[in-house]
Amino acid sequence: MVKVVVVEDEMLTRKGLVVTTPWDELGCKVVGEASNGLEGIEIISKVKPHIIITDVRMPKMDGIKMIKELQNKTKAEYIIISGYDEFKYAQQAISLGVKEYLLKPVEDGELFNALTKIVNSIESKKEVYEQDVEELETALDFHEYDKTSKVEGKIKYVVKAIKCIENDYYNDVNIKDVAEKLYITESYLSRLFKKETGYTFVDYLTRYRCKKAIQLLQEENIKIYQVAELVGFNDSRYFSSIFKKYVGITPTQLKEQL
Repeated sequence: MVKVVVVEDEMLTRKGLVVTTPWDELGCKVVGEASNGLEGIEIISKVKPHIIITDVRMPKMDGIKMIKELQNKTKAEYIIISGYDEFKYAQQAISLGVKEYLLKPVEDGELFNALTKIVNSIESKKEVYEQDVEELETALDFHEYDKTSKVEGKIKYVVKAIKCIENDYYNDVNIKDVAEKLYITESYLSRLFKKETGYTFVDYLTRYRCKKAIQLLQEENIKIYQVAELVGFNDSRYFSSIFKKYVGITPTQLKEQL
């Protein structure tokens, strides 16, 4: 669902947009309203909308200033609705990347068409994003070991070792402790693990952590240091360097792309 915030100081106009626009038909939902730019920034920062519809002239802070304030805080698309047919406003709006500049009174068809174009653009970006995430996971060249095909003899140690990784990857898991749990030597487990999976224990663990990190980084409000801790790294800088080594880009770059 595409999230929308409406920022308009004229209450009747704002409520008219919220109530009469066929949001469901567009695949949208209004998640916030504001009567000026300052309120708009506060609400937008909380709900992270995909589309922001705003007036230009409003008390406390106008729409243009609000958009400037939000430039580095949100990737939302903008539609400006204004009663002022002045070139300077349209010029500023275009320079700020505003997709549509509509004049009041706005006809239903005009707004519907503007929203349709932006929603289609957002959906296309989502498809690209999903493809990018798949490619990032593929970049790990990580093929999880098939734990169901062989469970007899020596293979059971590998299966149990992988289970330890999956259950404890966010802690300080290491091959020595795992070997002790399995009542075998560290060197024996190391050789067996490499032979059966094609990876060293540390390499398998790191790739598994990176895969989990990619999934966590898709959450909107999560911080890099939080992801690092959640996948077993105490140092976020070290996590970032390891992530880049295995994935090809830093966690910050991934967040920016998302």
